Amino acid sequence: MAPSTKNDDDFVLTLSDDENIPDEEEYYEEEEEAPAAKPKKSKKNKKADKKSDDNGQKRKRSDEGDEEDDGVASDFDFELEDPGAEGMREFDAWGLGAGAAAQQQQSTAASSRHGGPAVDVDEIVARRQGKRRKVDEPAPEAESESEADLRQDDEDDEMLAADGFGMGATGDDDEDEDGAEQGSEDEGSEDGDEDEEEDDEDDDVAAPVAHPDDEAGSEGEEEREDPAEVAKRNAFFAPESNMDGGKGPVSKTDAAFHTMSLSRPILKGLSSIGFGAPTPIQAKTIPVALLGKDVVGGAQTGSGKTGAFLIPILERLLYRPKKVATTRVAILMPTRELALQCFNVAKKLAAFTDITFGQAIGGLNSREQEKELKKRPDIVIATPGRFIDFMRNSSAFAVDTIEIMVLDEADRMLEEGFSDELNEILNTIPKSRQTMLFSATMTSKVDDLIRVGLQRPVRLMVDSQKSTVEGLVQEFVRLRPGREQKRLGYLLHLCENVHTNRCIIFFRQKKEAHRVRVVFALCGLKAAELHGSMSQEQRIQAIESFRSGNASFLLATDVASRGLDIKGVDSVINYEAPQSHEIYLHRVGRTARAGRTGRSCTLAAEPDRKVVKAAVKAARAQGAIIRQRTVDSKEADKSFARVEALADEIEAVMREEKEEKALQATERDITRSENIMKHQDEIASRPKKTWFQSGKEKENARDRGRMALNGPEASKAKDSGKKGKLSNKEKKRLQDRDDRRDGKEWKKGKVDARGPDRKGGGAGKGPTRGKPANRGGKR
Repeated sequence: MAPSTKNDDDFVLTLSDDENIPDEEEYYEEEEEAPAAKPKKSKKNKKADKKSDDNGQKRKRSDEGDEEDDGVASDFDFELEDPGAEGMREFDAWGLGAGAAAQQQQSTAASSRHGGPAVDVDEIVARRQGKRRKVDEPAPEAESESEADLRQDDEDDEMLAADGFGMGATGDDDEDEDGAEQGSEDEGSEDGDEDEEEDDEDDDVAAPVAHPDDEAGSEGEEEREDPAEVAKRNAFFAPESNMDGGKGPVSKTDAAFHTMSLSRPILKGLSSIGFGAPTPIQAKTIPVALLGKDVVGGAQTGSGKTGAFLIPILERLLYRPKKVATTRVAILMPTRELALQCFNVAKKLAAFTDITFGQAIGGLNSREQEKELKKRPDIVIATPGRFIDFMRNSSAFAVDTIEIMVLDEADRMLEEGFSDELNEILNTIPKSRQTMLFSATMTSKVDDLIRVGLQRPVRLMVDSQKSTVEGLVQEFVRLRPGREQKRLGYLLHLCENVHTNRCIIFFRQKKEAHRVRVVFALCGLKAAELHGSMSQEQRIQAIESFRSGNASFLLATDVASRGLDIKGVDSVINYEAPQSHEIYLHRVGRTARAGRTGRSCTLAAEPDRKVVKAAVKAARAQGAIIRQRTVDSKEADKSFARVEALADEIEAVMREEKEEKALQATERDITRSENIMKHQDEIASRPKKTWFQSGKEKENARDRGRMALNGPEASKAKDSGKKGKLSNKEKKRLQDRDDRRDGKEWKKGKVDARGPDRKGGGAGKGPTRGKPANRGGKR
């Protein structure tokens, strides 16, 4: 049914609500004897059902032809379930149909910036190992047999060090405060939690303990809300009460999709992908969003936030005027993978409607996207950069008709690095719009939200902020001082003996992720990598390889930390702790999604103390399961020694890979030059693209983003090692320094009055720079 207008003074007119819905089509005739299991529909609902056909064509329903209708069968009904993530347990956000997958693969293949197939590390390794076997060197599998019994020493390794995970903390001050809690958890983990650990029989997990400085100074460091900020927040947000027309809080019996006045095509789309019951964030958001209110929503990772904003948007679009195609909704995502995932979910939810979609996603074929945008799709799912590109440089994309804007992972979009692009978008699209913001780590700072242009938003927070899901077991491996350089040995041991399949491993740096990819290939571990140095085609292929099970490990940077929903991820490993607790929450949120269970493991050294402390503190506050994993140093040293023995082979593989990439780049440049010569006139006739920032401003924005993420010290360290183009003055200074070292005459301006015998060399010691001295030393 259409959004209620009981509170007319609070209703925000969007989707051209002030216009009359065209009624050239007839209403469905009222059935005389409707089946008891089928919910009653209002006239507007039936009208929407009639209009929303698979082919967008008219449908009529007679008393006798109900079974022939393309809608829901007469016995269709939702099961009444408790609201929770279990309703999404069978849904795979990356599962595309054959047609959609082929179309997306064709689009990405045509849009690959680097062109040509990716250089296959596994193929290079197999080729090199084949060469080694020909010269009678031992096969790499020979060593793996000697490591088959590594798990048998687990019980011996489970003994917790006297200082715990406190890096020297004795824990005496914590006995009164946490002793009872630790004791109960220890008992449960050893004796009582059989259900929890029936799949973890081979784990060498020690008892849960606190991290360094977890309790030390906790009272003084307790986060307390600023009264001024609380007052500002109360004045900024609209009250959540009475947003559903006075129905009151949602009860378990009311928490069902068919009680939310959703139309028949939307219900059928929800049923087709296995959404049996709304999650808590969906149950709270959908009624408010249907009223056209601005929303600021926060919930744990994997709790269905994408459905929380897509379902009300699709419902409202069923009642849009259809005489003229118009783009009405823009959904912005911080990463390409998240945008593609949202596009796939939206297409499946709207499979039984005539709502159209378009993409403005970086890395994909811009011409194909522009062709779709010319048709004025109802919903455009975009990344900020490509959105601005089309907004400024394409006549096919009109943003002056946007009436709903969604920012997913809004806290990331509000950070430095995205802020300039976001401001450009917000200043261009209409001010009178409905705006919805969602994130698992949603910011509560009013000043950050004001600049988004929210108008009396409703704040809907389902879970406590910065919390993890209940099914997640968080493990930490302590690397003592001096052991950090053997971190890769610990990782290899974990991947070969503990987290052996369906595991995502997060890295801070792209080069480290790629090097470990080569190491895994040499050690016989099937892995795929995902980071920003790859083309979009390669990134999608990596996700598909991991999703399909061809790769057991996905080696990724934080480009995969937000929103990525891959079905069946068993565990997440942090090769090194991230820069902030927020990033940590998003990383570990890739597992234990939609009611499932999962594990995370963090290799924590002394520099990671602050983030690990925050993670442990937040987890203990919510009663989550925290454990210290003990890895025998001898086993880690053994794995690291294997990596050291492969050092020459690693360098050879990376060198050969670099050569193949250079060859591909040369071929690509030749093809590009030929195309430029062939289509020179057409290329010259194209208008030059513009951007709202200069190159220097873009670089400054990146620097601010790096500083906000890594801190000023890391930013300075990066700048100090940055190699840029030298100015003429800098070149001259360096040349003068070299001349002094070589004993050549050094002149700066006019000749020194002391003559050529000044320190640094004379005229007879080498050729002079500049003009001869008898001309007065003038340059």
